[in-house]
Amino acid sequence: MPLGTIALLLAASFSLGALPLTGWAVRVFSRRDLRALGTGNVGVSAAFIHGGKLAGIAAVLAEIARGILPVLAGRFCFPDAPAIAIALLIPLVAGRYAIARGGGVTNAVWGLLVFSPPVAVSSGIWGLLVWGLAQRWWGKGDRARLFASRCGCLCTPIWVWVWRQSMPEFLAAAGLAFLLFTISLRQGDDMALSKSEQLFSLDDSLDAAICGDKAAKLSQLKRAGFNVPSGWVLSQEAGIGHRASGIGHRGNSDELSISNASIQNLKSKIQNRMIVRSSAAGEDGETSSAAGQYQTIGPVFTEAELLDAINRCRQSYWTSEAVAYRRQRQLPDTQMAVLIQPYIDSEFAGVMFSRNPLDGGSQVIIEALPGGAESVVGGQCTPVHLEIDFSKPESLEKKLTELKSNSIISPSILSELVKQAQAIEAFFHGIPQDIEWSWDGEKVWILQSRPITNLQPFWTRTIAAEVIPGAIRPLTWSINRPLTCGVWGEIFQVVLGERASGLNFNETATLLGSHAYFNATLLGEIFRMMGLPEQGLEFLLRGQKMGKPPLGKILPNLPGLWRLVQRERALNAEFKGDRTSIFLPALQSLEKEEGRGKKEEGRGSSEEEILMSNAQCPMPDYQYLTELLDRAEQIQEWLKPITYYNILGPIGLAIRKAIFRVDDDWLANDSAPEIASVRALQQLAQKLRQAAVSQRDETVSVADLAQTFAENPALQADFEKWLDIYGYLSEVGTDIAVPTWREQPEVYQKLLINMAQKAETNLVEKGEIGLSFSQKWRLDKCQERALVKNEISEIYARLLAHLRWTFLEIEACGLAMQVFEESGDIFYLEFGEIQQWIRSGGSVSFKDTISQRRDRLVADRDRPIPPVVYGNLLPNSQTRAIDSATSETNIIQGIPASIGRVEGFVKICRTASTDLGENAIAVVPYTDAGWAPLLLGATAIIAEVGGQLSHGAIIAREYKIPAVMNISEATTRLRDGQKVRVDGYLGTVELLE
Repeated sequence: MPLGTIALLLAASFSLGALPLTGWAVRVFSRRDLRALGTGNVGVSAAFIHGGKLAGIAAVLAEIARGILPVLAGRFCFPDAPAIAIALLIPLVAGRYAIARGGGVTNAVWGLLVFSPPVAVSSGIWGLLVWGLAQRWWGKGDRARLFASRCGCLCTPIWVWVWRQSMPEFLAAAGLAFLLFTISLRQGDDMALSKSEQLFSLDDSLDAAICGDKAAKLSQLKRAGFNVPSGWVLSQEAGIGHRASGIGHRGNSDELSISNASIQNLKSKIQNRMIVRSSAAGEDGETSSAAGQYQTIGPVFTEAELLDAINRCRQSYWTSEAVAYRRQRQLPDTQMAVLIQPYIDSEFAGVMFSRNPLDGGSQVIIEALPGGAESVVGGQCTPVHLEIDFSKPESLEKKLTELKSNSIISPSILSELVKQAQAIEAFFHGIPQDIEWSWDGEKVWILQSRPITNLQPFWTRTIAAEVIPGAIRPLTWSINRPLTCGVWGEIFQVVLGERASGLNFNETATLLGSHAYFNATLLGEIFRMMGLPEQGLEFLLRGQKMGKPPLGKILPNLPGLWRLVQRERALNAEFKGDRTSIFLPALQSLEKEEGRGKKEEGRGSSEEEILMSNAQCPMPDYQYLTELLDRAEQIQEWLKPITYYNILGPIGLAIRKAIFRVDDDWLANDSAPEIASVRALQQLAQKLRQAAVSQRDETVSVADLAQTFAENPALQADFEKWLDIYGYLSEVGTDIAVPTWREQPEVYQKLLINMAQKAETNLVEKGEIGLSFSQKWRLDKCQERALVKNEISEIYARLLAHLRWTFLEIEACGLAMQVFEESGDIFYLEFGEIQQWIRSGGSVSFKDTISQRRDRLVADRDRPIPPVVYGNLLPNSQTRAIDSATSETNIIQGIPASIGRVEGFVKICRTASTDLGENAIAVVPYTDAGWAPLLLGATAIIAEVGGQLSHGAIIAREYKIPAVMNISEATTRLRDGQKVRVDGYLGTVELLE
């Protein structure tokens, strides 16, 4: 083996490695020097990051060629000694690192690929497997990537031995792997640095985890066509790990070492004045606003001022007030991204709510002052306050007319602001928005948009209005809510698995204004976890179509969805088993207990007789009441599994119909209780008509039919049999407060006579539908489930009817014991209250409780019920007066800022360091962010200046502290210890002494 040739090849390889090919490529395409950028590493990743795509591609091609040449030369010169080909990569990589300042990984990978493809591919696959495991251990990030890269290098000799089984080749590969591993430990990582030094534009899709919620939302609005100023974001990691003195962690006041190149890059993008704004994780989020917690600095002119402003903005993340806020809101400490935008010279600016922040009502709230929006949110001035009810078009016209002479905002701008507010809310899927805006004399600019955090959760009547419509009494809800929430929680847990552990399924539904609502916020979160599209929330809030879920988001949920599919497939068999072992025996025992199965008891035709058979109390004592309560509790235990079937059955049928494309007309639904009952009644009506016609001529009146029915025992017996079979049904099957058919026979007797009076009484029989073989096969996949669904519905309704009849018996005993005053009283109690009464065996009076709840139900029946409620309060239809109060009244009118009504004693707080004491109502001159620690300890807040969108008002709403703003001279008009009543909804302070 000629040593001279080997030495020449080694020297040539080193020289080839020393050539700065990547540096040349970047200079040609971007005119930049990689040695002065980033980590100073002149590598392929640095070329892409700092030089752009063209420079990166040129660098990749150059390094591929550089890695292949030594291997080809070694195989050509020494075909019988392949180890030399690998060995020649060692001086190549050494030259790249020592002189060309590169890492050599690209050269080694492509050189090995030419030398032995199986070795290179095996090493790559091993590296990917290690990367996946490292991500599970450390999470996604640079640490996992670097670890996988180094493991890929170190495993290369092993794969050389596996595939080649040559000791010289193994040793050469081991030397190369050791060199690459050592270089990776010593060399900087431009990919990690790029994440911190990279500028993200608002024109791009931004990740809130990297750029913060504020920047991410502005990016969405800007890309959607809203007037958002251009802007660039330094990510949360910018400068961390590259500090002059170690700033970036808590408690350190030194400055971040942000490169001059980044500052110069920012200044080149914004030629004129700039503003530096915070964009922290959790700021402007769905559950926390962090209003006023972090600093905004502007205007900024020079590069030095820009660097200082960025550092000051970052350091505000670690102020004691900001840290305390995150602790209170249970937000983790991370880092802060910084948003840099052009500074807008505003003629006037302000903030607006797309909905009333107090109760989610249909008013756009606009507050404005001359100059920048910080004057409004700062809380040190009282802004122009406008409320425009967008549910009433005439309200906007009236407000525009009023504004012509007494507002800084022209009618045209006001109209534009209202349109913008509604458009932005619609863009964010119906979530009410808190929007900061500015008018520069030409256009309205959107500077910020975040959810109104106190208007959560969102409650929707979608689905709920169909499941349990109308005004609901307390007893019905106290039984239905745990059943419904429990079953939905079980279904979602099947799909989500461990991810469901942090969800509170007891909050799935609630009553607002005596009407049922589903928790759209919780369901929206579940939809997102299941990979359903963003339109899922619009489906709940606005009734929009759901849309198809993206495949990439569905794939991670396939195991959970498969578990749900398995349950759905097993439903028929499981229900049939439970029907035989649980439900039928349960119904038989209930009928036996209630005596309706005994013929000798008989049944009258009057309402009184039938009610007595269902609601009698032979022994009005606590022993009998306890037996009835035990029965009610047992029925609820039986209702749990049938409720599960009653929810999953229709869902499964709907999915099957969609998958197999089966029309409703194909399905035979004769066994459905609502259809079978009407068919049977119409058949009975036909008998009645025939009997009446046989006694008279063809024309029969209602009176004739009624007389025929009264004189015909056989028809009466048939009607009683019909009531026996279908008397468990009611107008609202899910509401046990609604009487069943059995309890009001005269209504259905009249319906029978009306049916018989018509010439055509037979229900049109469903004809045979001609289906193809394929259609019959598809129908077969759904028909059995439809029949089972009908059986489930019947058992569910029967059990609810027996539960109602049991409560009627309890009520009858209560009436005899003078616990209740009139029929129906029991349905105004909750089940827990009934349990406590009977189990305690003591004397109780529910008179006041029932009276209050009955009055509330009557009022709720007459009030408008919105399809969506924001927060936990129905919008108040009461008109709130905003006129200033006179000195002659004990009620002082201000601006309502946070809902709640509190009576207490005043504490005048002229500074934020005042000792507030306990349970005091804080009276303050203004409410900027620095007052937050003091305000959190108050039972209510009264401020001399400020509006609904000031920092103090936002904080009050987040913490549910009643607050009233704009009470002129409050710190002098009120005195320490004075008793007042604060109404944060009406915006009033009432002097009680």
